[in-house]
Parts: sequence; C-alpha cells; structure tokens
Amino acid sequence: MRVHVGDSKLVVLLLEYFEQQADCVAVRISDSEIEVSLVQSLRSDAHEAAVHDLVSGFRLQHPEARGVRTSPNGAPHSV
Repeated sequence: MRVHVGDSKLVVLLLEYFEQQADCVAVRISDSEIEVSLVQSLRSDAHEAAVHDLVSGFRLQHPEARGVRTSPNGAPHSV
C-alpha cells in the first residue's frame, strides 16, 4: 500500500510505527510518501486502527497538516 502524507514529520512517525512491527515492511519513497507491505499479516485491522490513531493524534497536534491518502491499487484516496 502506498501512503501519501502531506507532512514529513508524520512520515517519520508512521515509519517508526511500521519498523516496530514484525509483519510489515515500510520504505520511504519521498519526503511525503511511504510504501507499506504487510507480510502475511492477519493483523491488518489492528494496523489500520493503529495508523488511524497515530494520524488522528498527529492532526490534533498539527492542525495545519494536510490529509493522508493511501493507494493499495495505485489509485490515491483520502483517509
């Protein structure tokens, strides 16, 4: 899944989360985008909830931050 983030600080936060997960591989594509792969994960719901919490907390601290878009099939959409 490709994740486009409007703020490079949020990219760092998300990368830190995914680096701690044994069933994920995350790579920074640019200052505002990462690629995340789940390796045979049965916990995708848990990851989705954790990322939602991280993004929500970030937005509360940084209301000027732009939205996050994910594109599991190459088509970006708002989250």
